[in-house]
Amino acid sequence: MLRRIAIFARPDLRESIMLARQVYEKLVRLGVDVYYDLSVADKAGGPGIDLRFEDVDGVVVIGGDGTLLRLLQLLGERAPILHLIRLGHRAFLFPEEPSTAIEKLRDFVSENYWVEEHKRLRIETNSYMGFALNEAVITALGSKIVYLDVNAGDEVLYENLAGDGVIVATPLGSTAYSYSAGGPVVHPALDAVIVTPLNPINRDMGPTVLPGDAALEVVIKYTLRPVKLIIDGAKEQLLTRGARVKASLQGPPVRFARYTKGGMLRLPWKRKCSS
Repeated sequence: MLRRIAIFARPDLRESIMLARQVYEKLVRLGVDVYYDLSVADKAGGPGIDLRFEDVDGVVVIGGDGTLLRLLQLLGERAPILHLIRLGHRAFLFPEEPSTAIEKLRDFVSENYWVEEHKRLRIETNSYMGFALNEAVITALGSKIVYLDVNAGDEVLYENLAGDGVIVATPLGSTAYSYSAGGPVVHPALDAVIVTPLNPINRDMGPTVLPGDAALEVVIKYTLRPVKLIIDGAKEQLLTRGARVKASLQGPPVRFARYTKGGMLRLPWKRKCSS
């Protein structure tokens, strides 16, 4: 049984706060120690904890994919089980409508679910270390071109890759930005890393799928302006010429509570978005 559960919700939507209160009340009735994340505690009117530092057994996430990705940046290396309640226009990973998801809170607390687990990328620079569920993007700013070298161990993947940058994605993230940039859809059960050039000048430089144990290194070879490293659209860092970004599928897992057995493959052309 889960004993300590946090609620993480979009703080800018009234409906989100109302749902958070419903979840809180039901979890209290189920005998669980419940807390709101500090970002919503004041609006929801309940006890709050800082999920950057506090450990919990599980987290109820109310929102969409962006809400989930922001939560993962707070959790860092920790991997509590996640119960997802869909509320938003982009909720690719959230299969449950609010009413259904609230009904299943009893199953969540009693651990009556199967776990859908996904590896995250581990991303390192000389001043940063973090994790990405979908992708890490290295992109030029403005209208300038960046020149990159991309290596996988002793193998040279791209030399003098000139264009807008490069995307390093997980199989789960292969249906997100990487797909929009021309990358392949890779089944999330596969152990793989996808590298997709962003608008390369040399159109012969296409996307590459690598084994999951590949150790990638992207070198900022030449740029007139700082280059931006973007982690899951939620974390950003500026890089300059000569910087090196290391990426590997060695990050901590993300664990979703699922209540029906179904395929993990979510095709971009079959996305269902809530209203």
